[in-house]
Amino acid sequence: MKARQLIDPAARQRFEATITEAERHSAGEIVLVVTHACDEYGSAGWRFAVLLAGLAFAGLAAFAPPLEVWTYLAAQAVALGAGHALARIDAVRRRLLPEDLVEASVAERARRAFAEHGLTRTQGQTGILVFVALLERRVVVLADAGIHRHVGTNEVWQEVVDLAVAGLREGRAVDGLDAALRRCGELLRRHVPAPDHNPNELPDRVVLED
Repeated sequence: MKARQLIDPAARQRFEATITEAERHSAGEIVLVVTHACDEYGSAGWRFAVLLAGLAFAGLAAFAPPLEVWTYLAAQAVALGAGHALARIDAVRRRLLPEDLVEASVAERARRAFAEHGLTRTQGQTGILVFVALLERRVVVLADAGIHRHVGTNEVWQEVVDLAVAGLREGRAVDGLDAALRRCGELLRRHVPAPDHNPNELPDRVVLED
């Protein structure tokens, strides 16, 4: 599902209100980025299509009477097309992707998003990115040095990740993401409470990437 299909204007306003509230009570500057996929993963579709073509040929060779050569070729062409079409369905493509490729693609895209959306430019290095990859069903939390200095270990952010991922996998993505943002706000308030002078350095917005 595309990001804009999943997160309608009402959900977007809900997230932005949650971010505003979290930032009011902490020094953090939160940006939520939701993307459909971190890569095209074109090779996965090709591998699946070739596998189906091979199975089509093997099935005809094993169970059908001898056929004209063009029949085998036609069956393989149909299988190739079907494989590509099926691989475009998120639920199918997700199962075709190697775990290490997914982890690397999501991590790299999250790092790029951190820089692209200005999270490195806050005065106190207090930017924090909540990055959501829908196809991969992965969530990454990246904090700049000013936050990381006080929060410390990644295990703390795992609570935020778990809430968001549970929502994605259980078909309640909006509720899961809102709960994750609220938990993020609670952690920031505990570890980096708002200073007396607490300007809003980044827009309290949700970035949707299809």
